[in-house]
Amino acid sequence: RTTTWKDVDGQSFPVMGGFKKGAFSIAKKAQVPIIPITLIGTGNLMPNGGEGLLFPGKAKLVIHPRIDTKDRDPNDLMAEARAAIASSLPPGTY
Repeated sequence: RTTTWKDVDGQSFPVMGGFKKGAFSIAKKAQVPIIPITLIGTGNLMPNGGEGLLFPGKAKLVIHPRIDTKDRDPNDLMAEARAAIASSLPPGTY
């Protein structure tokens, strides 16, 4: 999930939004791994407010190493997944 922020000059840029603990708690209870995925460049293909519109272009998909959930706290899982996803994003967008 991304959020668009505007700087003091009025320029907008995407910033990675917050994560919620629910999915990480469910993964831990189900004892299934988490596979963090980063999508880069989809903002131009599917702009906010343009539901149903899809524009041509390129996007990048990064599949990160799995995160095992056994004996892990959901907050730690969430932080590790966020760090993995952020590692593929341009500086300043996470």
